[in-house]
Amino acid sequence: PASAFSLEVMMLVNVYEPLLWYNAPGSKEQFSPALATDWSVSEDGLSWTFNLRENVKFHDGEPFNAAAAKTALERTMELKKGAYYIWSSVESIEASGNTLVIKTKTPQPIDLIASSQYGAYIYSPKAAASGADWFNQGNAAGTGPYTVRQWDKAQQVVLEKNADYWGGWTEGQFDRVILKVVTENSTQLQMLKAGEADFISLVPADMVDSVNQEKGLTAYAIPSWKNSQFLINTKKAPTDNKKFRQALTHIWDYDTVVNEIYAGYADVGRGPIPASMWGHDSSIQAPAFDLQMAKQLLEESGVPKSEWKVSIAYIGTSEEYKNSALLFQANAAQLGVEVELLPGEWGVIWANAKNLDSAPNMQSMTWWPTYATPNDWLVGLFRTEEKALFNLSHYSNPEYDKNLNEGIELEGSDRAKAIENYAKAQQILMDDAVAIFYADIKQRVARAEDIKGREANPAYAAVFFYRISR
Repeated sequence: PASAFSLEVMMLVNVYEPLLWYNAPGSKEQFSPALATDWSVSEDGLSWTFNLRENVKFHDGEPFNAAAAKTALERTMELKKGAYYIWSSVESIEASGNTLVIKTKTPQPIDLIASSQYGAYIYSPKAAASGADWFNQGNAAGTGPYTVRQWDKAQQVVLEKNADYWGGWTEGQFDRVILKVVTENSTQLQMLKAGEADFISLVPADMVDSVNQEKGLTAYAIPSWKNSQFLINTKKAPTDNKKFRQALTHIWDYDTVVNEIYAGYADVGRGPIPASMWGHDSSIQAPAFDLQMAKQLLEESGVPKSEWKVSIAYIGTSEEYKNSALLFQANAAQLGVEVELLPGEWGVIWANAKNLDSAPNMQSMTWWPTYATPNDWLVGLFRTEEKALFNLSHYSNPEYDKNLNEGIELEGSDRAKAIENYAKAQQILMDDAVAIFYADIKQRVARAEDIKGREANPAYAAVFFYRISR
């Protein structure tokens, strides 16, 4: 829970809890109490006070209190892994009984941060003392409605009802949930049709219609803050040349990808941040699919035609990535640009992309926010990193970093000014052509029709099993 930063969220939100939950946009309240029952911020915006639930226990029997919350959050920050950076503004954390006080260097939206789907979970002090190896062996100790009963690496996780959950239980809720790791889309669909699965976490766009033709099954789109892009390596030839990168953005056929490959379950991306997220710069337009413009930029780049070769890595099991890359390859070939396709498993291509010696020129990426802020994309994907984690464009621009960092500092005190800074940062990314931002994704869910209570909340990329029933 301290370092996980990807699809582990499918389990995390059911086993662990943060201080607050972020509600779906349009809800009456922006937040719901989780482990904090109420909260307030000082007039200067530098001190946040959280009053915590009483009589709550971790799965290992340890009592939950402010000291436990302090231990978990400080350990997460000290590990410096995953989403730890969301707490970078914190100056101190004070604990007294069931009162937790978080003090910051500058005014920050700690309520948003405390509702994050990564890096904000509270876990047992005893578990924390056991160390990362203990967690990585499939152990867990949160306060959530489910405990981890069994973990088989790359196979499945079995979650069981936490009988002592503070929220209580009612008839119809699930006692057991099995999360199966199934990477092939066709196999997922077969399992759903055969009744061996109740949910597919992300159904391919071209399978939605076939699911809806099956009796007892349904597939549909729900709101999402996910977007897809191909990150362009700014340090590796020939994409270390800005005009060459700009040319690539005009070789991409945005409308065909969204309307045909994504079957309309996406909108053409207009910049680094999805249009549905606050702080998106609406003045940004996607580069036009224009092979003539691309040819002109290729020639102006000064890169010899013999070096018009790029590699593009993507998750091989994704039909959307694969077909988009194939279309890009065909269009590039018309201009004499050779595109090498490098499909692979995420862990392998991610490891390669982080290392400049093995990195491709272009890397697939679908991003969703750690918490409800536009700076998540701008920090996670493009802020200068000494050692690449998700900045797989290997991008570094002091002017960009300056605008971004100023925006982060202002977000808690002057959101309008922060948005101005974020807009400048987004425009710099577009001018520098650091990625092909091609699709704002509509989350596609496939499930058994008798499953009720599935919420559409773009703030979280997982199903809250406690809230659903059959």
